Amino acid sequence: MPTLTDQHLSPLEVDQLADSGEPVELVRCDLSEVRARDCDLDEVTFTDCTLDGADLTGSRLSGARFTGGTATGLRLDRCDLSDARFDRVDLSSAVLTGALLTDAEFHGCRMTGLVADATRGMGCLLLGCNAYGAELPALVLARRAHTGTRFTEANLAGADLREAVLDGCVLLHADLSGANLEGADLRGADLGPCTRERLDSLAGAILSTGQAVAALQDLTGATVVD
Repeated sequence: MPTLTDQHLSPLEVDQLADSGEPVELVRCDLSEVRARDCDLDEVTFTDCTLDGADLTGSRLSGARFTGGTATGLRLDRCDLSDARFDRVDLSSAVLTGALLTDAEFHGCRMTGLVADATRGMGCLLLGCNAYGAELPALVLARRAHTGTRFTEANLAGADLREAVLDGCVLLHADLSGANLEGADLRGADLGPCTRERLDSLAGAILSTGQAVAALQDLTGATVVD
């Protein structure tokens, strides 16, 4: 696999990455503020790279690997991110509007303020991520275990969470209005305080006895005695 190390890449050089005929590995390369739209970057590996403010709108990144590094404000609008994997990447304020996310995985990523609206595909995985305040409306998260992910104040309105497992996840003040939680296992999640609206949004979810009791107490002020 060809490797480029410690280089500052121009838009033209990014566009030419696919010319070698095999996947390229970028190590500690700087792509910050690069505008390189509609590029063929399938299976390219980004290791400890800087992509802050870069614009890769419309690019093909199927099977790409991002490990470490920063990508704050990175634009991935309408990108093909199917089978892509992000490990410990700072994706704060990144934009994935209209991206294809089938089997994309995010592990230990900082995703505060990330925008992923109108996304496409069969669903992605968020594992141990911080998605505080992220815009994730209608995101498909069904049938996956999003263990240890923080969704505090995230917008999950209309999200598909059918049969998802949210063990160790934080849903404090997350917007779940219109989300499909049929069969979603929330027994290990922090749901935060329960309101009538909140309770309605949890229809179809699997809750623990303790969560059900806490919801009843929040709604009625009753004391539950075993």
